[in-house]
Amino acid sequence: MNKAETIENFEIKYKKHVFSKSIKITLKKDNFILVTMPYVCPYKTARDFLLSNFEKIKSFNQNKRIIHKDFKTKFDTLKIIPSDELRAIKKNKIIYFYYPKDEDFSSKQIQNELSKAYLEALKIEAKNYLVQRLDFIAKKFDFKYNKISLRNQRTRFGSCSYQNNISLNINLMKYDFDVIDYVLIHELCHTKIKNHSQKFWNEVEKYCPNYKDLRKKLKTNY
Repeated sequence: MNKAETIENFEIKYKKHVFSKSIKITLKKDNFILVTMPYVCPYKTARDFLLSNFEKIKSFNQNKRIIHKDFKTKFDTLKIIPSDELRAIKKNKIIYFYYPKDEDFSSKQIQNELSKAYLEALKIEAKNYLVQRLDFIAKKFDFKYNKISLRNQRTRFGSCSYQNNISLNINLMKYDFDVIDYVLIHELCHTKIKNHSQKFWNEVEKYCPNYKDLRKKLKTNY
């Protein structure tokens, strides 16, 4: 039987799964944490693991980004406009977000709806930029890949399958162009080398000499 508890106003649910190989902590939404664990794992072990990471989880939850009225996406695909109502519309590949000008812009309702509009803007920009940029770099350095797909993920910025299908995270559009290029080169190098051996990193360095600095920026700014 799955268990649940409350810790410091966080709703915690523990779920055992027969196919789980390790303990996994997921912040599903504000103040709701799902702990997934192997079926044979004791609840105490999972709880101790959660508590050892609890400060990090709280910090992530508290520092969730507030989007301000003057915020702009990389290609200005999201337009934030004062209005008398709360709504978002898509027109000509632009997301227009209208908010009630007399209400608190930082309120949960406005920020939640704005986050949805922002996500749609990211999808548009990723489709327009990431697809074309990957193709450009592949042709420039003579890489061959099969298909490209775009996803919204919290931890992985890209992947390359054994069939050389490349998947990219739309959240890359939040980063500087040089960081984006590093990720694209990283995945293109996986079309030749399917691991992270020294040979792979040497290949990355051929096309992106400062990849170590860009990799640090990728890990610290998201």
